[in-house]
Amino acid sequence: MPSIVTFSGVSFELPNGRALFTNVSFSLHSRLTALVGPNGVGKTCLAKLIAGDLSPAKGAIRRSGAVSFFHQRETPRSIPVEAYLASRYSRSIPGEKLLAGIGRAVLCSDLSGGQWMRVRLASTIGGQFLVLDEPTNDLDREAKSILRDFLRECRDGALLISHDREFLALCDDVLELSSQGLEKYGGGWQAYEDEKERERDRSRTGLDRAKRERDKARTERAAQVERQERRNRRGDEFAKKGGMPRILTGARKRKAQRTTGKVHASTMGKADAKVKEAYEAFHEIKVDPIMYADLTGLEIPNRKLVAEAKGYNVLFDRWLYGNGLDFSWRGNIRLAIKGGNGSGKTTLVKAILGDSLKTRGELRLGELTTFYLDQQCSILNDSRSVIENVRAVSTMSESEIRNNLAKLLFAGDRVFQGVRSLSGGERLRAALSCGLLAEKKPELVIFDEPTNNLDLVNIKFLENLISRFKGGVIVISHDDAFLKECGIDAELRL
Repeated sequence: MPSIVTFSGVSFELPNGRALFTNVSFSLHSRLTALVGPNGVGKTCLAKLIAGDLSPAKGAIRRSGAVSFFHQRETPRSIPVEAYLASRYSRSIPGEKLLAGIGRAVLCSDLSGGQWMRVRLASTIGGQFLVLDEPTNDLDREAKSILRDFLRECRDGALLISHDREFLALCDDVLELSSQGLEKYGGGWQAYEDEKERERDRSRTGLDRAKRERDKARTERAAQVERQERRNRRGDEFAKKGGMPRILTGARKRKAQRTTGKVHASTMGKADAKVKEAYEAFHEIKVDPIMYADLTGLEIPNRKLVAEAKGYNVLFDRWLYGNGLDFSWRGNIRLAIKGGNGSGKTTLVKAILGDSLKTRGELRLGELTTFYLDQQCSILNDSRSVIENVRAVSTMSESEIRNNLAKLLFAGDRVFQGVRSLSGGERLRAALSCGLLAEKKPELVIFDEPTNNLDLVNIKFLENLISRFKGGVIVISHDDAFLKECGIDAELRL
């Protein structure tokens, strides 16, 4: 099968000189290939190199056909959908299905996150190799089903960057980008998962063996030192009894000290070698970086009001919620807000947060310390660095802030990285840092599609964090497996 894109010895560096990857070689064909790896490792940069949006520092990239790149984020402009599509859309069956129900005269800036994603996808789909960076973000089940059917039938090939296991299972091959470089795995997603588990088992075995040998070397060192010290003591006792001239006693003592020093050097060298071997064995396990921060929050008393609605509705070009909403939320609610794209999920959250909207009916809100993480992570100031954003909301000392940022994978000089240059997953972590490290602990957390830009490892971290949160939780998500692991036990369907 002829290759569509070929990388030969490609290296890429960030503007600050940090090398993301070096000497990478692989080929892409008219197949569906997944690109996976932890947040911040360089997946989007690699995708932009494939599409020709970036140039390599070294090496060569050859393309035998057109490549279209679907960006992870694009800010919608205040222009009609028809105008946005005019210069980039070629009518196709999957494209028309994605656009179903979306008015062509509606402004792009007035679309919901999921509707905007559908419009962008429709404009990208065409007869060329596709590079799709997190295309399932914000999509409801219907739109995901349309995209899934398209990818199954795609004859031109595509590279898929995604955390969605349902879509990864469609892929024929897997490219894994890690701190160790890039590797290609054939046989599909399940074969990749099986091989990774075998790789982890081999690495764990090597690590355990290295640790045992290191501990054995340390035990031998202690025993050797103890034996030499006993010999030294016997020599001292013999000299004290007058069995040896003073000049010989001094010479013997100096020799004993040198011998003890050699034992120390020899055995410590062995121990150090084993420690190094253990570290290298551990390093070979390509562990994805994991956030370690703990968000405990404050418990909401059982009868304390969160929000209560009676015949509540919001007006845009229509009344969003039919005959209106009726609900009463009190105490430590653990609630999912569900519904199709454009059903008003984010609008309801904004109303709960106190936004001014055209409404009818009644909405009462409790007085709570609330942390809201929206899809754009708008809590962040893009003109500031990560640490500057946290300083603006936290009363912690500089060292406390930096220690806590390290737990969220912003270690060392990475705390000074500008928020504007962060990847999608890194932005979420930076926004999460502002909520975790703020002066007041939240009683209520509200997440709007929080898994959109997280890798698989950190989705599990977020599941664990939310499941242990002491206060109330409201989550907008289309990911039922995520909601289950978070301990969400109620839902409002719009």
